[in-house]
Amino acid sequence: MNAVKMALEALHARYARCYEKRDALPTTEYISGWDAPCYRGKPKSGDIGWEAVVQDPSLDFDNVEKALELSLDEGVKAFYGTFYAGDMYVEFREQPLVLLQVLHPEDGERLQKNLIGHVLMKQRLEQPITLFIGITDEDDLMLTVDNTTGAVGLEYVGQPQHEILAGDMESFLERLTPVFVDGAV
Repeated sequence: MNAVKMALEALHARYARCYEKRDALPTTEYISGWDAPCYRGKPKSGDIGWEAVVQDPSLDFDNVEKALELSLDEGVKAFYGTFYAGDMYVEFREQPLVLLQVLHPEDGERLQKNLIGHVLMKQRLEQPITLFIGITDEDDLMLTVDNTTGAVGLEYVGQPQHEILAGDMESFLERLTPVFVDGAV
C-alpha cells in the first residue's frame, strides 16, 4: 500500500474514532438515486450516516489523463481512489477545511469531469496545474495539490497556489485533526 493510501486510511480511522467517542456517525447529503456503499442507516432530514468503505475497483483516472494528455499526481489519484466516504471536516493548524471524498462510482465520474474543467481553466490561464482536494470556510478558497510538485496548498479560484501547507499529500494527511460536526446520526 502506498504512503498516501496509508495516511488516508489512518485519517479515516481517526475520523471514525472522533464520532465513535460520541456514539455517532458522520453524515452526508443523502442522494436518493444512489445506493452508496458508504451509506449507513436511514436518511434523516436529507442526510444519512456514512462509514468509509474501500473502493473495489478503485476509481480509474486513465480516461482523465488521456483526455488532458497529462499524468495526474499519484497522491491525488490515491486520495480519490481508495475509499467511498462522505466529505471530512478537519483542521490544519486551526484552519477549518473540508476534504472532498467520493460517495459512489457516479460521484467519481462527476468529480473527474470537475477535475478536467479545473485543469483546462488552469491551462487557459497559463498557471501551474493544480488539482482540488477540498474547500475552506472562505468563499472561492480551495485546497489543492500542485500536479508537478505534489505540494498541498491554498488557492483562490482562478489564481495560483498562494500558501503551501505541506510539501506532500502524506505529510498533510498525517497532520490533520478530525472535527466533530453536530447533527451526526
